[in-house]
Amino acid sequence: MGRELLSAFAQHKALTALLIVLVALLIFVSIKAARAVRAHNAERDKILAKLKKDAALREKYASVTRAQAQTADCRELLHGVALNIQRRLEGESDLTAAFRALPAHEQYIYAWNYLLCEDADTISAFFRLNGSPLTDAALEGARAAFDEAHRDVFERGFRMFDPDDETTSALPQDIETLDADFAAQQDVLLESIRTFIAAHTAE
Repeated sequence: MGRELLSAFAQHKALTALLIVLVALLIFVSIKAARAVRAHNAERDKILAKLKKDAALREKYASVTRAQAQTADCRELLHGVALNIQRRLEGESDLTAAFRALPAHEQYIYAWNYLLCEDADTISAFFRLNGSPLTDAALEGARAAFDEAHRDVFERGFRMFDPDDETTSALPQDIETLDADFAAQQDVLLESIRTFIAAHTAE
């Protein structure tokens, strides 16, 4: 039987070559499909894990006392409080108007959360990818909560990506310096944010 198969393959070389190519292609497609399924499942699991974590934080910080704020992890506190603000905004048809209607301290917290806990990897990315009123709130919050040395990075970031500002350089090396300065200050900024939140728990 084996000899007959070998003989048949020898007589039909083109067909044999095609068969080999098809088998190789099938293996390749199967491997790619398996990888895609694994990647999809991993991304789904990541999203579900984030949703579960966010739900727990939202519940934990639904009502924050001053004492709780003073002892909480800074980043967790910021994100938990912001998630509760976000929940109130989700049902609004005009998110911009609803955001502007928030008390100023809640606007600041919501904007800081976008910068420090959500989708911005750097402060330059935050100001480049977002606009008013979010960037305005981040800057005004920095002026309200941080000392002069630590709000400067917000001032520079805002001016660099303000289309109406022609006085501030936004060359690659300037942006790199901005991001490095912000990264070096994050721990201090988060401590200042925790103090700010603790001072506004009654509100």
